[in-house]
Order: sequence, then C-alpha cells, then structure tokens
Amino acid sequence: MQVEKPILMIHGVGCGGDAWSVMAPLMQAKGWTPYTPTLYPQFRVKEGPTGQLSTLGLHDYVEAAKSEALAIERSTGEEPVLMGHSMGGLIVQKLAEQGVGKAAILVTPAQPVDCQVQDLRVLFTFANIVLKGDPKLSYKVWKTGFRWGVLNQVARERHDEIYASALYDSGLVYQQLGKPETDPHRVGVINERSIECPILTIGAVQDRATVIQAVRKVAQKYARIGGDYREYDGAAHWIIDEPKTASVVADICEWLDAKGL
Repeated sequence: MQVEKPILMIHGVGCGGDAWSVMAPLMQAKGWTPYTPTLYPQFRVKEGPTGQLSTLGLHDYVEAAKSEALAIERSTGEEPVLMGHSMGGLIVQKLAEQGVGKAAILVTPAQPVDCQVQDLRVLFTFANIVLKGDPKLSYKVWKTGFRWGVLNQVARERHDEIYASALYDSGLVYQQLGKPETDPHRVGVINERSIECPILTIGAVQDRATVIQAVRKVAQKYARIGGDYREYDGAAHWIIDEPKTASVVADICEWLDAKGL
C-alpha cells in the first residue's frame, strides 16, 4: 500500500486556500496529497467582516496552521511537508522553528525581522492599509495595488477574476508583518539554528510585494543551516499562478525527491 505524502499549503495575507488552485493539482500529479485550508474562514471573508477579525494576530494564524499540520499527521500517520506563500511563508518558518513539518518550502515569503527591506514598491502595493495605519480595523488590499504589486506577471485579462477572491484580513496581522517588533508573540523572530528540517526558499525577481532583495536575505539566513534557494526571473509575487508555475512545481518536487521525501 502506498504511503500518503501530505503537503500542507498555507496561503498568504488577504487570500484563502483557493489561491493554490493551480499549484495543488500540479503537486497532486507528482504524487503529493495537498491540503489547502483557509485560516479562520469564518472571519476572513470577501465582504462585511466583523470586528472580531482585527483582534486576530499573527500568532493566532500560526496556531491555526499548527493545528492543521497536527491534524494531518493524526489522520494520515505522516508528518506533512509545509509550504507557505507570502505570509504563509513566515508562518512556515515559525512552525519549522517549533519542530513542526518534515520540510519547509517558502514561496516568496514574508520576512522575519532580521531580513526586512524597506521598499517603496511594497508601500504602494499596500498603500490603502499603510495610509490608514489602524491595526484595530480590517482591510482588503486595494485593487490597483493588488494588480500592480501582486499580479504584475499575470495576464491583465485575469486580474479581475483573481482579485474577486481577495479576502479582508486583520489590520493587526498587517501591522505585525510590516513591523514585526510590535508583535508581543515575536512570530517574526526566527532562530534558524532551531530548524532541523530541510528548507527551500523561492524568490521571484519581479516581485513587488515581497521584494527580491528581502527574499534573498531570507535565503541567506537559512543557507547558514544548509537551506537551499531557487530564484525565478520573469516571475513575481503571484508565482503560485503565473506562466512559470509549472516549472516551479517541478523544481520543488525535484528538491523534495533529492531530500528523500
């Protein structure tokens, strides 16, 4: 009987599990069983979020993702590989530090505190949130910023369709991603020496939301513990559903095979 190979795929800020609608089937075709939950779906909605959403911090998202990982292990008997996009990439870093997951894959990840880079492209992408600046509110990234900073390597005729799936997210989470030093739970403080599993960082040269200069710093951080790095020119933040996505998945699966996973 073939052993299941689970992979928990953790979405980014303002997104749900449906963000993996291209990568998940590609992973499945390579023999993996993808799990693509939406964190806090009862609060992170397309319209009309309640005030409870903005009480959630990054630590709550980490705990929700950890619960998903442990549930997968209980149900399959196998510890999952963890893959995170953007905010999900930071969540995966924190879980790996805690010993959760048999491997960690960081796809254009949000950065820990020691890898942050201040960049005007990021500020423009999230301008409506930065200008409001109130962590007690909930936000949806403005359409212009999303198109310009996230979808800049996606065909323009697909922008409306993708943006239609955008979710409101916690202002507190946005603050803790942008200013990790404000987070009392210190999610953005990662001790790489505590990570024992294989780790792969993926960067995209045209990324305007987690800029390549910052993602390279993440890769350098984990290179100190034997981490690997792949970088893609002609790709941007939405590398999970861009023309280069299939080759990215092929490289990820090749890396997993090389690690004996």
